[in-house]
Parts: sequence; C-alpha cells; structure tokens
Amino acid sequence: MINNANNGERNSTDTVELRRVLGFWDVFFASLGGQSPFLSDLTYASAVLAIAGLAGPVAVMIGTIIAFINGFVVARLSKRITETGGYYKYATKYLGGRPTGFFIGWNYLFYAIPYGATYVIGASYLAQWILGIPWQISLPISLATTTVLAYLGIRISAKYAIFSGSLEMVALILISVTLLLISHGMFFNPFIYVSSISLPTLMIAVVYAIAIPTGYGTIAPLSGEVRKARETISRAVEAVIITGGALAALAIYSTAVASLSFMNIHELVSFLSEAAGKGLSPVIIILHHFLGMLLDPIVIFAMINDGVLGSLAYVLASSRTLYAMASDGQLPNALSLVNSKGNPVISVLISALTLDAIALVTTYLLGPFNAFLLLGFLSMLANLIVHLSSNLALFRAATIKMKAVLYGVDTMRSLDKAVAIAAALITIFTAIESTLGINLVKLMPYFISLVIITLYLVIKALIARRGFFKAGIHNYRMIK
Repeated sequence: MINNANNGERNSTDTVELRRVLGFWDVFFASLGGQSPFLSDLTYASAVLAIAGLAGPVAVMIGTIIAFINGFVVARLSKRITETGGYYKYATKYLGGRPTGFFIGWNYLFYAIPYGATYVIGASYLAQWILGIPWQISLPISLATTTVLAYLGIRISAKYAIFSGSLEMVALILISVTLLLISHGMFFNPFIYVSSISLPTLMIAVVYAIAIPTGYGTIAPLSGEVRKARETISRAVEAVIITGGALAALAIYSTAVASLSFMNIHELVSFLSEAAGKGLSPVIIILHHFLGMLLDPIVIFAMINDGVLGSLAYVLASSRTLYAMASDGQLPNALSLVNSKGNPVISVLISALTLDAIALVTTYLLGPFNAFLLLGFLSMLANLIVHLSSNLALFRAATIKMKAVLYGVDTMRSLDKAVAIAAALITIFTAIESTLGINLVKLMPYFISLVIITLYLVIKALIARRGFFKAGIHNYRMIK
C-alpha cells in the first residue's frame, strides 16, 4: 500500500513537471533536425551513391516508402498512447507487458544513441576532410555542445530547430536546383540501373537510405511533452518523412546529374567505388567541383547545426525512454527525477555521456568515416527491430475494441491490421536481404542478440493476454 501510494505520488509529480509545451512546428522541426538533412545528404547519401551507383535515387525512394509505412504505424499508435516513452510504451501496453517493454526500450537505446553519434561523427569527418580541422578537436567540442544543450532542456533545442531547419530546407532546395540548371548534365532514369546491381546490394543501400528520413523516431518518446499529442504526433511523423525523403531524393538525383556533366557513366561508377574505398564522400567531391570555396561555409553550417542538433534530438529521445522505464520501475528511480524546467536531467546526462563515449571510442579505433558507416548500419538494423515491434503492437492494438472512439482510433482497425502486417513483412525482408551483402561473422554477436530479442518479442506477443485474434474491451482513459 505504501509503495503504491509513493508510486502514485511520484507519477503525479512527474505529470506536472513534464509539461506539454511543444506544438506541431516544434515537433516537426525538432524531428527534421533529428534527420539532419544536409549532413545526411553529405554522408548517408554518399554511402547510397557509392553502394547503388546511379540506382541510388531508387534506393532513397524505397527507403522513404519503408520509413513512411513504419511511420504510419507509429502515427496510429501515437493516437492510442500519448505518454512519454514511445516505442517502449507501445511494446509494454500491447506486446506482453513490462518484460517485452524492457527489451524494446533497451533496443531503442541501442538504435538511438549510436545513430545520434553518427551525426556528430559525420560532421567531424567533414570538418577534417574539407576544413582541415582534426576530428580530435571538432568531435569533443561538438559532443560537449550537445551535452550542454541537452542539459538545458527541450524548449531551447526546439526553438533553434525551427530557425535552423527552415534555413537548411531552403539551402538544400537551392543547391539541388542550381546543380540541375547549371551543370548541363545528362538527365537519366535511375530505375533502368536497378538491374545492374544485386538485390542484397540494393537493400544495403536501402538501409542507409532509411537513415535519411528516420528522424521521426525521435518524436514518439516525446509524446508526454506535446500539446494535443494524439493529433500533433501523427501529423508530424507523416509530414517529416515525406519532407525528408523528398529533399534527399532531389539532392541525390541532382548530384548524380551534375556528375555526369564532367564524366561518363562508366567513369562515374569507377569514381564512386574509388571514393568509397578511400573513405571519401563522393557527394562532397561533386559539390566541391561546382561550388569550390563556397562549400566551406556550407560545411561549417552543417557541422554546427546538423552535427549538434541531430545528436541532440536522439539524446533527448533516449533520455525520455530511460525516464519512462524508470517511472515504471524498470530502472532506478533516480532516472525519473525531473528538475524545475521539466527536464529529466539524470537520464539526459546518462544518454549524452554514453553517446559521447561511443562516438569517441569508435572514431579513435576506426577513424571517422568507418566509425560513421559501422554505427550507421548497426543502428539502422536495431531500428528495424524496434519498428518490427511497433508493427506487431499496432496489429495487437487493432484487435482490441475500444469503448471510446477518439480521433479515428477505432474506425480504421482493418486498415491498421493490413498496414501492420505489410510493414512487418517489409521490415523483415529488408533486414534479411541487407545482411546477405555483408560479412556476418564480424557482426555475429550483435545479430545473435537481436534474434533472441525478436524471438522473445514474437513469443510474448502470441501468448499475450486474450491473444492476437480475440477482441476485448479496452478501457481507454483520455489524457487532456
């Protein structure tokens, strides 16, 4: 009785302190900052081009479609659950309770923290290559800035994201259109080049392409701090995926067209392979050919804005996942402590310092470019597992009939089931095909862990209370 009273008192306090202060544009641009569009195009788009060649734009389109399908699943779940925690809460409520939620919560951290590290590593790589600033200087400074901003709270980063994100969108569009107009390159149909590469190779490129519009993964854990969360979260998720994917497709296509203005197709394929082999970004080389010294301030902007803001978005999302798990008694209570500004500072500092350590150690051991590729690929595989859990969670949720019909939550159950199944199959297919193109021996411990988590998740889902196909009545409590 005493413990229950204490838990109730703590939850009441947390509800007051985690204030709903974010609106649609705050969430949209914070998520767009999590995508870091410019930096993603200079890094992830380079990986896509190097792997898929002229079929790169197709890989981006496929990656965007997969991201949108998974994002639609999250959008539907966000109408049902508006608490802080995101994917952890989805798994806890619909996939077997706290044990499953615990595994998915940790798997989300395995995705979000390394993925956030890739942004700041990528920015340091660009600073070293183009500006000559050693990563030993730029990386610690960027990490320290991220940690300080995360400690100051979410409202500061959200306001900055609106300002810097708007500038970044305009800059990307202007550069892409300029490349198409002044390069006099050869316009081409990227779909005819898909047959020139194997399916596993294409899927590896797709995994990197998924990373470009995946910033929506930072939205769901922040639900408890968003006004009108049921409506706002779903709109922001769908809008940010479409925006990020469209910007990436335009950027990668315009870059490929521009490259064909001073080399033929065979030379371009050789150039992409050679650049990737040397750990260089082909996108930056092509941009530098046309922009020259004008590229330097762009890189500085990307380093300051995207490197810091991108990693910051994932630190905040990770900290809210830790906070939610601690609030449910899954982790030490200290992680659920919130300061007067509504910031779970201990969870924030642990998330930020862990990201700092991963970024510094992997970059020291592998170098910035290889560290970026390794962490990016591993985090995207963890991302696929997280979204597989959300797919199963939506299917489970769609079998439960609610007493109240809110925002169309209980009026699209058949569509929810169909999308959940399609998203799960696509996620599994992408993961299997992409792993066929890499050396599994080196990553075997990682994959064994993911297989165990996945099997546990599926088994718990199948034996969950009332089963998948037995509809029950779910008492739904509105959160104003």
